Amino acid sequence: MLSETDISLILFIISIPIIIKSSDIFTEGASKLAKMFGISDFIIGITVVALGTSLPELASDTYASYINHGQIAVGDIIGSNITNISLILGITCIIKPLVIKHTEIYSGWIHLFILTLASLFILVSGGIGRIGGAVFIISYIFYIRHAINTYKEMGVESIGKNGFIKNIFELLIGLTGILVGARILVNSIIGLSMAYGISEYLIALLLMSIGTSLPEVFVSVSAARKGYMTMALGNIIGSNVANILWVLGLAAVIRPINIAPELILIQVLFMLMLSVLLIIFKKSGYVIDRREGAIFLGIYFFFVLVNVTLGNDFMTGV
Repeated sequence: MLSETDISLILFIISIPIIIKSSDIFTEGASKLAKMFGISDFIIGITVVALGTSLPELASDTYASYINHGQIAVGDIIGSNITNISLILGITCIIKPLVIKHTEIYSGWIHLFILTLASLFILVSGGIGRIGGAVFIISYIFYIRHAINTYKEMGVESIGKNGFIKNIFELLIGLTGILVGARILVNSIIGLSMAYGISEYLIALLLMSIGTSLPEVFVSVSAARKGYMTMALGNIIGSNVANILWVLGLAAVIRPINIAPELILIQVLFMLMLSVLLIIFKKSGYVIDRREGAIFLGIYFFFVLVNVTLGNDFMTGV
């Protein structure tokens, strides 16, 4: 008879191909729909794709907040944002260098500004209450509106509307597969990790964040492989902003989140450092090449090493 650990391992293995295939279907459907309506790749990446790939975080973290495990939500969101830039963008640029348009530099500054303000608020307040959560959500709505107005002409390539229903179906099937696969993966990771008595924050920061970020991994890699480079970048930037404003904001509205500033300080510094590097790399020849992608990837492994070295005792003792 299979043990709970065996079942978690089997579910972990099964979830990977589900997410890979679903992400490929989703990217194709989203791109075609965007082009049908004359919407730019960057807009579809920073809004529809980013929101779609952030749904695993939304579902997991709001539930964690509801059952009064806010540290899981904070750990997952910070870990996911670090993973998005260092691991996902790193892998994406190693596969295919990311060519940047001059106007996209501006999105990097806004991304850094939002993450910095939100992080300072959480650190100073020792968490985020319902009013703060509502402010985050309202800020996200303004961010989306600004992004649409600013980048609506970027990379527009209209195509005919033949196959509209098919593309809608692909979008829904792909998104469903992403959510189901990510949910299975997250549950399997938590099941395997809890058997070893690892703290909730550390699980969310290093393991759950990978599980909920896998949609971004495969959507960004798939988009880059198909040549939708601005969609890949928009997905990563949009997902980070959605995580910190939309997901964390909604989780705080459901139940106020309290967390010791010293528990998250090092991780927040990593997140902001990566955001600064993103701007620097984007401005260096307006391309993020394979070498810079490797630097991002190296930072991710260093981040994991630092947090594993800090250890479970620190995470639970704060």
